[in-house]
Amino acid sequence: MNGSRHDRTGGRRPEPATVRFAFTPAAAYVRAARLVAADVAARSGVATGLLDEVRQAVGEACTRAVLRHRDRGLRDLVRVEFSIGDRFVAKITDNAQDLRARSGDRVGAGTVGGDARANDHDALEEDTLSEEITLIVLGGLVEDLVVTGPDADGGTTVSMSWPLPGSGSQSDH
Repeated sequence: MNGSRHDRTGGRRPEPATVRFAFTPAAAYVRAARLVAADVAARSGVATGLLDEVRQAVGEACTRAVLRHRDRGLRDLVRVEFSIGDRFVAKITDNAQDLRARSGDRVGAGTVGGDARANDHDALEEDTLSEEITLIVLGGLVEDLVVTGPDADGGTTVSMSWPLPGSGSQSDH
């Protein structure tokens, strides 16, 4: 390392690096994820004018993951990864099975001794609408947004990226 990294990269491409962590799916930890995102983004050279966007977008994506876990009764950790290369990339991954991807299945159906309740369909529609609104908000915040999944574990990953100085990414859009 070459001394303090508190200064901007001055047009130099930052060293490739990755920061990973996971947190219990609780709203209290979303704030910590936002703060880490802003700090890592600032240290990687993301323009000061974009730091609020990074903070808000990571917060929205983490909140989405926490709600997906909560709604499905999961205690698995929400995974967060920030990588620094040509761009600053934030990935937030949940482990919640995407109920909308399974045609014909209803919440509660197939559980031992349980029938699908009439309001389960309404709850599923409400969850779907809430998730769609979150993705619309993210789409308005982040120019480079990709949602993938469900993966083999049934979860989804929200990937977002922002340009770094000297990457040439700013003029590509």
